[in-house]
Amino acid sequence: MKKQTLIILMILFSLAGIFGAFVGIEKVIIFLLILAIIGIVLADYQIIAYALCLYPFIDFVLRSFVPNIASVWDELLFIAMFLVWGYKYLKYREQDGFKQTPLDLPVMLFLIAMLVVFIINSPDYRISLEGFRAVIQYILWYFVIIQLLKDTKGAKRICLIFVIVVSLMAIHGVYQYIIGVEMPAGWVDSKEAGVRTRVFSILTSPNILGSLVTLALPLTLSFGAISKNNKTKALFYILALTMVGCLVFTFSRGAWIGFGVAILVYAFLKDKRLLIPVLIVGLLAAVLVPGIANRITYMLSPEYIESSLRGGRLVRWITGLQILKGTPLFGVGLGHFGGAVAMNNDLSYLVGTEMVETFYMDNYYLKTAVETGIFGLFAFVMLMYQIIVNGLRTIRVTTDKVSRELEIGILAGLFGVIVHNFVENVFEVPMMTSCFWLLVAVLMHFWYINYKDNVYNFNK
Repeated sequence: MKKQTLIILMILFSLAGIFGAFVGIEKVIIFLLILAIIGIVLADYQIIAYALCLYPFIDFVLRSFVPNIASVWDELLFIAMFLVWGYKYLKYREQDGFKQTPLDLPVMLFLIAMLVVFIINSPDYRISLEGFRAVIQYILWYFVIIQLLKDTKGAKRICLIFVIVVSLMAIHGVYQYIIGVEMPAGWVDSKEAGVRTRVFSILTSPNILGSLVTLALPLTLSFGAISKNNKTKALFYILALTMVGCLVFTFSRGAWIGFGVAILVYAFLKDKRLLIPVLIVGLLAAVLVPGIANRITYMLSPEYIESSLRGGRLVRWITGLQILKGTPLFGVGLGHFGGAVAMNNDLSYLVGTEMVETFYMDNYYLKTAVETGIFGLFAFVMLMYQIIVNGLRTIRVTTDKVSRELEIGILAGLFGVIVHNFVENVFEVPMMTSCFWLLVAVLMHFWYINYKDNVYNFNK
């Protein structure tokens, strides 16, 4: 058998050399790499799901070196995953058929609600279609990932890869603070003192880095809690501290709020006795850490309120509420105000007697309300509510201690991002939305594993 394998490899390398002489060795190498990846994925189909954990790295590399495909690579990955899902269903449907979870229906109802808004309220169909795509595209990761995961080991591996990715970015963020990386002047109010830089790692915004860290940090604590080896346990806790440092150095107040909620949820779900110590540490940090204290103090100052009413969050929220007042039921249309699609199309909207150029709303809930009205906002809030409720149910029915600990970390991180969306358009960033729904899928995969085990034990 070994001799036959050697002969086959020699033939393949010979053919590769011949083709390389005609089309170039680089193209042959790329082709062979693609074949190797296909072979690995077909051998274990859930491996392709791990690629989504690497979203920040892949996106950064492509934006830096291959900008031509930087805007479409995630769509190509989705298509590839969908095809692998089809392969998995055809080959393994008897052992592992179509999975259903309690969250499927709420997600579908939200997608239908957005479709209704698109059909009945599209002032410009091209822009509305773009806005519709921006809202629903990354939610679809949920359906694909949950179908590709086949066991608890795969779900845990996704969590671990995600933690490693964010840990590396956090280390890079701390390094940026040490060297005093340059930042745009607009990232800090001119009247605010004490902020020499804001870190962003390989992303384009410190707020989004803070949100990503908020999503990953409770899960990192969970890995520390379940580690049996003391050195491994210490490593995860050190990584968690590094993430905390990185989060502080983003100087993102919205991310701090999201993290504060996430860590309280983590403490509440893990052991309610941890709530008081966590609150004490948080209050001490807010008072004693100069960077945090200065940012919070300035946020409460008359200077900040005046600046925010002139060109910051407060005036944006007031403008958004004025627009919503004029179109309360179905909004101004998907993609028509408050987000990236409207910004890319240079849209304006009449507010009172003044034409206002669109801007980022810095509140995804208000942005959703302005574009889709109370109807769309209700659908979105109910979707977030269902994620939380089904996450809590999953934790409650899980008997395996390791899985339960990871579920707590995931839900706490998701909770933090849901809260962060009140002061930031977090879901306007494809990377963040993709990572969010990746972990939602992992959480519901844990539910499915528990459900399947309970049915099996009941039928024994």
